[in-house]
Amino acid sequence: MTAPSVGGREQDRGQSEIFGVVLLFAIVVFGVLAVVVGGTAVIGELRVDAEVSAAERSLATFDSEASAVALGNSPSREVDLGLTANDGELRSHDSSWLRVDVYNDTDGTTTEVVNATLGTVEYENDGTTVASQGGGVWRSDGQGSVMLSRPELHYRDRTLTMPLVVVDGDPALQSDVQITRTGEPVRHYPNATSGLENRPAGGTVTVTVKSEYYEAWGRYLEAETDAIVTYDHARSQVTGLFLVLPGRAALDAGLIATSNNGELAITGTGAYVDSYDSSEGNYSETRAADGLIQAAGDFEASGDSLVDGNVRSGGVVDIQGSAYINGSAAYTSLPAPDATEETKIAGGTRQITGVTTVNPIDPFVDRVAAEVRQNNDNGATPLITAEEFTMSGATAELDAGRYYVHDVELDNGETLVLDTSGGDVTIVVRDYVKLTKGGNVTVQGDGTAQIFVQSEAATTVSPTGLGNQDVHFHVGKNAAVYVPGERSSHLSVIAPKSFKMTVAGANNKRASFDGLVYAPGGETGTGYLYIKQGDLYGLAVVGNLTVGQYGAAHYDYGLQRTGGIDSPFSTLEALYVTEHRIRVTSGN
Repeated sequence: MTAPSVGGREQDRGQSEIFGVVLLFAIVVFGVLAVVVGGTAVIGELRVDAEVSAAERSLATFDSEASAVALGNSPSREVDLGLTANDGELRSHDSSWLRVDVYNDTDGTTTEVVNATLGTVEYENDGTTVASQGGGVWRSDGQGSVMLSRPELHYRDRTLTMPLVVVDGDPALQSDVQITRTGEPVRHYPNATSGLENRPAGGTVTVTVKSEYYEAWGRYLEAETDAIVTYDHARSQVTGLFLVLPGRAALDAGLIATSNNGELAITGTGAYVDSYDSSEGNYSETRAADGLIQAAGDFEASGDSLVDGNVRSGGVVDIQGSAYINGSAAYTSLPAPDATEETKIAGGTRQITGVTTVNPIDPFVDRVAAEVRQNNDNGATPLITAEEFTMSGATAELDAGRYYVHDVELDNGETLVLDTSGGDVTIVVRDYVKLTKGGNVTVQGDGTAQIFVQSEAATTVSPTGLGNQDVHFHVGKNAAVYVPGERSSHLSVIAPKSFKMTVAGANNKRASFDGLVYAPGGETGTGYLYIKQGDLYGLAVVGNLTVGQYGAAHYDYGLQRTGGIDSPFSTLEALYVTEHRIRVTSGN
């Protein structure tokens, strides 16, 4: 048997060494390639980021110049965006649009105010876009969008102003662009020729934007306006809905009964009406014989009731017993007050052509209720579980926020504090509010508390001492809805035309309500407010109204000085929409 030679083993070892060198060389080469490739990718990413950042600055400059041309500061301007050395693409397209609609609750019609293609000047680089659109600058990475500068849409003091900047442009643009105004601005709203006047008709105003940057548009609407914002992700659309209170009801009277077939009655022993001014002080400091009463239907005064102020009636004025009006009386229908009645009217009488009713706000209440039920702060308080309100101790508090509950019951001295120090408090009550045996609601802070009562549910409450009258808001013996200083503008009760309310105490257990009651019944509404052995400080607009035995209503003139007297509940009072068109082309 022949043994392997030593030389053969040495040959194998030599081959192994060669393979090792080759392997080491390969590792080094691949390492270098990885560093080169990785470094190149990082350098590429950094370059893209730098170019996108430069594009943001450039389009911010473009947007400013475009707005200057569109809004009339200059007929045209030439702008060098400084993007010639970039790898991205500068272009213009018209795939985005904005539409404004006004819906009228009264006749159920929708008017399209404007439906305009916005036009977009856009820079794209490696999947990231930066755009000037609608007077704002936006950015998207394909997964979402952000706003870099605000659009030409402004909202302040319930006024929406929209000077729309509409761009027509060449599909492909060079860095050097020419911006030219094309025609005069077109005013879409208000527009007397088309019957579009401020205020908008009661109902809603919607602003819908179709854009790849729709999410950023929506966040802007949420942050800067009081609109109810909804998203349609499938269509890349966002809609902002503004609520408009129906009718322009000048709330210049303390008691307003809206139903033509009903009446406003000040009747019974000790019934009384006067005024005060919460902007100057509380009731005891500013009390005055200057109350105001307005009825779309008949007005009746009886017993030894006293109206310290004036009366306007869309029907007859009927004064019986020893009732007295320490002011004037305006009537519409005959028979006019006779000689006996005229002796009970200090300021004389005159005939007028009628009193305008106040339209119901049922759809408005329904929309608010639906929105709050869907989006609320119930989870932020232990007082509400599964939409059921339960007191915790003798005193409980609701802070700024929106809440939806089935009902609210307070008795035996329980007090619910609505703290508006950190913002407004809104409560939607599906069925009823019942305050008895010293139950109280107190408003605290400088904000506003609003209580919406749907009042269409089957459940109501029968207040003690009022027979079988089912009501939706009852303030009973020793109970109160209290605002310090009787500042009635800080609390509103808002309800549909069927809403029924009582402020009814006893001889030594008076009931009290500070605030605004706004539940207009229109011409035929069946709702009412009844005040007996209790006081209302503020204002009431309901279908029918009675101030009974030892009841008193005190009109707050301070409401006329708050700026919210025309419509203290809606989110839109005035609308201004103009269209400003420009054209963008590559420069020479």
